[in-house]
Amino acid sequence: MARKKYSINWENDEPISFEVDGVTYNALDDVPNEKDREKLSAMLDASFDDAFDDSFEDMQFDEKEFEELQKSSAGMEKILLGIFSGVAVLMLLIAGISSYFAIQKISKEESVPGRIADVVVRKEYINEQDRITRDFYYPVIEFTASDGKKRTVQISEGSDSPYYEKGDEITVLYNPEHPLDARIQSTGSNALMWILPAITGILGIAFTGAVLVVKKLMPPAEE
Repeated sequence: MARKKYSINWENDEPISFEVDGVTYNALDDVPNEKDREKLSAMLDASFDDAFDDSFEDMQFDEKEFEELQKSSAGMEKILLGIFSGVAVLMLLIAGISSYFAIQKISKEESVPGRIADVVVRKEYINEQDRITRDFYYPVIEFTASDGKKRTVQISEGSDSPYYEKGDEITVLYNPEHPLDARIQSTGSNALMWILPAITGILGIAFTGAVLVVKKLMPPAEE
């Protein structure tokens, strides 16, 4: 007895007709023979299983790509964490060292009365490309140190406004071990000593905070 021939016609991944020995049926239920229906049904199930397996393999491939992407992203996050941590430590270290030297300088200073001996005016570029200049005023102070000798020092910090005039009475802070290391006692002079510690300290705290936030947002490492 000749074996029957079965086939399923597909369109857009959907079965549209079934054939048994060349006879076409539009639906599986139209096939009159029960064994033929069972055979076609088995073929149909096998086709769907194959399609699912192909889809699952694609999904597994995508998952592998995603895992590799996650590993690469985790590696970049670790590098950024290392850089941010290094910058934070460096900034805090500079802040600590500069604060120490500022405190040391203040602790050694002595105050004595003095006066403005002169005001030196310098033209300095504020825009070298356009050659724009502005006058800056540098006071020259005069005071008598604890050794009895009179010292005259030009202050290194200038201003674009003449805060002092010749003959003004001032208070001078100086280091007795190095009398030429002197400055005028003022709020601005005190603030200048703390600019570097303040800026580096703020940056150090900011980078430390960024490191803590990134660590908190990072997924836990897989064991």
